[in-house]
Amino acid sequence: MDIKPWLERADRVRGEGPYCYADFARDLAQQLTWLGALDVATALRSFVYGQPGGSDLHKAVEPLYRRLGWEQAALVACWFRDARNRPDARLKKPPSGRRPGGWPTAANPQAPKTAA
Repeated sequence: MDIKPWLERADRVRGEGPYCYADFARDLAQQLTWLGALDVATALRSFVYGQPGGSDLHKAVEPLYRRLGWEQAALVACWFRDARNRPDARLKKPPSGRRPGGWPTAANPQAPKTAA
């Protein structure tokens, strides 16, 4: 994995511009495929929790983690855990009254019944 372009994007995430962690995560998924980006996010998450592994991927991702910082790396890792961001989430509609992943929505989507 060539880390240099990702380090430049990490700087953009930490900067004042409109590029945020979600944009960074989307770019990872588009350029590395979903599974490749998920591997990177998992490696980032291991640094967030203070338990990095010794694999080549972990060694390659460490400079990226340091450039993103703890908070932004955690947000990138969490972006991949959100079911709505998965590639197949756009194809499936969640059951009525439920968010993706099964959590109930705050408001009932059906109109209240009135007495006649």
